[in-house]
Amino acid sequence: MKNFLFSTVFCTALILAPSRAAFSAEDDLSGFTLKQLDTSIRNSGAATQKIYSILTFDSEDRYGSSVAILSASSSGWKITVLHRVKGGLKVEWGSAKLSDDFSTSSSNNLKIEDLEGEQVVEFSGCRQHNCGGADGVFGVLLYSSHSKQVFFAHYRYDEHKPIGSVGSLEFSNNAYEPGNERYLAALRSAMNKTLGL
Repeated sequence: MKNFLFSTVFCTALILAPSRAAFSAEDDLSGFTLKQLDTSIRNSGAATQKIYSILTFDSEDRYGSSVAILSASSSGWKITVLHRVKGGLKVEWGSAKLSDDFSTSSSNNLKIEDLEGEQVVEFSGCRQHNCGGADGVFGVLLYSSHSKQVFFAHYRYDEHKPIGSVGSLEFSNNAYEPGNERYLAALRSAMNKTLGL
């Protein structure tokens, strides 16, 4: 009788728990279902590309409400950021074709970084055959869901300087705008890591 009662209670708990979890997952705007993700990938155009990485991150007010997708085709790497809305996910931002600075990269180079209470998307790469530290050509991209802006850093070796010396480092114009100082600092830090400085 004791075993029968335990089995009955255990089975009842298994039956009740999923329905409660399913209700709460559909009731708020945190997290998402695989069906919602599949639909948004199809709508974003990434369905025709190879997907290399999918990372979730938080918005200002909700956990797991944003998704960063790294995909690639013959034209190069592409990043798509999705944001949770009522009923699914919508495209918040999608990169155009990235410059040659990003042509050689990998899924490990798509990251979510914490930046003063905000989670940002970071991606880095280098130009094919030019990935040699200070003697290379590199790019770093930073996307902020908070400011709805993408920031770039581009490093190029200077062939007029001795091998091993630091080349030129350029940032997108919006990184210098008032209020964007933290993004500029994050780009500098990411590029220093990339270059091993």
